[in-house]
Amino acid sequence: MSVVARKVLVAVVVLASTVISAPSPTAQPLAPSTGAARQATRDAGVFHAFADEDFKGPDAWFGGVKGECNYVGDTWNDRIRSARTEDRRVKVELWDNADCTGGSIVIDDRGYHAIGAWVSAYRAT
Repeated sequence: MSVVARKVLVAVVVLASTVISAPSPTAQPLAPSTGAARQATRDAGVFHAFADEDFKGPDAWFGGVKGECNYVGDTWNDRIRSARTEDRRVKVELWDNADCTGGSIVIDDRGYHAIGAWVSAYRAT
């Protein structure tokens, strides 16, 4: 067997044994197990957004530093229809414009079951 053929065979074996793993679009983060981890989650202002009303449909998790304005991204811009924080101590502002201006609502663990097509940004409070 030639050196080139042997290298190709090794490359094929390596590629064949490679497993590609992508998270499920509805994957849930693990609940923080320590007090410090729970505090970090609250400080990050994590919230759960859904493409359909009543916390259904495709979903995504968002988070950011308290007080910082964050754009939801092109995929979710004007597409969030319900959202909640999943932690009663976390409050997040959802904003009409990407620079956290315009109209806004504040969500908590009770969330909003029906949001119109306007959310472009968020800020943890």
